[in-house]
Amino acid sequence: MPQLNLAWWLINFLIGWTALTIVFTITLNISLTTNLPNTNTKIEPLKNLSWIWT
Repeated sequence: MPQLNLAWWLINFLIGWTALTIVFTITLNISLTTNLPNTNTKIEPLKNLSWIWT
């Protein structure tokens, strides 16, 4: 039955992406809270994230 195969693929796809986004947000929050030398995190958060992309 192709409908069952498509539904199973969609379920696995959604579970995988939600797990990836949850892990990404958890690691991002951990890196933001542990990166304490920059004190302007509330005013300019993008400057604090610049070390991740370099």
